[in-house]
Amino acid sequence: MMKGLFIWWCLLAVLPVTAQQEQKVVSLEEAIRLAREQSLDAMVAKSQLRSAYWQYRNYRADLLPNVTLTGTLPSFNRTLSSYLKEDGTYKYISSNSISEQLALSVTQNIPLTGGALSLQSQVERVDQLDGDKTTEYMSVPFNVIFSQPLITANPLKWSMKIEPEKYKQAQQQFAVNMENVAVQAISYYFDLLLAMINVDIDRQNLKNSEKLMQIAQGKRERGLISDNDLLQLKLNYLNASSSLIQTEQAYEQKMFALRNYLGYNERVVIVPDMPEECPEVEVTFKEVMELANRNNPFRYDVVCRMLQARQQVAQAKAGRGFKADVYASIGFTGSDRTFKETYQNLRNREAVSLGISIPILNWGKGRGQVELARSQAEITRVQVEKETLNFEQDVMTAVKQYQEQNRLNEIVRLADTVARKRYKTAYETFVLGQISVLDLNAAQTEQDNARRTYVSQLYSSWVYFYALRRLTLYDFEKREDIIYQQEKY
Repeated sequence: MMKGLFIWWCLLAVLPVTAQQEQKVVSLEEAIRLAREQSLDAMVAKSQLRSAYWQYRNYRADLLPNVTLTGTLPSFNRTLSSYLKEDGTYKYISSNSISEQLALSVTQNIPLTGGALSLQSQVERVDQLDGDKTTEYMSVPFNVIFSQPLITANPLKWSMKIEPEKYKQAQQQFAVNMENVAVQAISYYFDLLLAMINVDIDRQNLKNSEKLMQIAQGKRERGLISDNDLLQLKLNYLNASSSLIQTEQAYEQKMFALRNYLGYNERVVIVPDMPEECPEVEVTFKEVMELANRNNPFRYDVVCRMLQARQQVAQAKAGRGFKADVYASIGFTGSDRTFKETYQNLRNREAVSLGISIPILNWGKGRGQVELARSQAEITRVQVEKETLNFEQDVMTAVKQYQEQNRLNEIVRLADTVARKRYKTAYETFVLGQISVLDLNAAQTEQDNARRTYVSQLYSSWVYFYALRRLTLYDFEKREDIIYQQEKY
């Protein structure tokens, strides 16, 4: 009954609607749903998750074999090249040829060591365009290549520790972002609701002021009230007129904000429906803290930051001194003037190399980089400890704030009822001439404030309820974790 009356009040409070506009009653639940589906904030959250997904896919691709086909089709060459003869003199010879080259390779990174293993197959053809115009083929049917840095921080090994945690964090952060969208929708919704109530209050006050002023003029003619009281009522009427203009402007601004956030066009006039009080659920700090530690992305953020700090230290240590790289390849190769024969008379093909780098004098730069990395790691550790304490404090505050809402809702609901009854009594008493204008104004102000306070308290209770959901990613009504359906990319 009260809900139906409120919608009727809201329809009265809506500014004049043109023929091209459409009034649409929207509940709080529907506003939250539309915001999650259509708002720009929701689209940003989905794009961020999509970006994290492809970053994770790229990491996974680094663990799988990489197949590559390369080639030169063709390469034309007409040049003069110097040639050293036996007598020590140089002679320039011309080269005029077309060559084609094609190679297929399969490469697998080795996470355990940080090296790479490749299998290659290659064929090349060279056509001489001058002289005897011969054609030569060269083939590498099979070649195994192994490369390994001997002293390394092994980035791939660290990625195997960090990237899965980062993706888990992104998934949980997406859920948090969607809960933030709900909180923002609640904020815009109650802003419009309160603006609409203010319009309704000011219209009713203007109507009452006009009626009271007419009654007062009759009383003044009979000498029942003073000029001061009559002037006060006229001032009340003027103030009510001014206040209505301001509240109507504020209403338009709040309508624009909610309409844009929910994705409606300018032809839609949203009429918010007075929400029920937020769900009443029993929560304890211990339960909420356990849920937050289990589901909140802060947990994964801490793990990632600590791992990244350790990785920076490991990289600094590996890069400060002696470095060595091993390269080895083994396979077969052949050449001939016919393509088939190049694969018949094969010869061994081997190569082994060891590359080293030894810093002789770097003025302590290597040590400085290690100490810098250690300092940064210590800063990260301290920051994480501080943020963990703040996180626990946020959880405790959220629990206490929500636990107080039921009692506050009851108080403001009762205050609203009492203030309405008091104003009705004061209005009737003033008409009989038994109280002053000041007493009537006080009753009206208290009634208006009580009504606004009731709506503001409803807003606070819903925000605190969703704050618990956002911290824990847990639906306390259904008693299950909050999991948003993710798009398939």
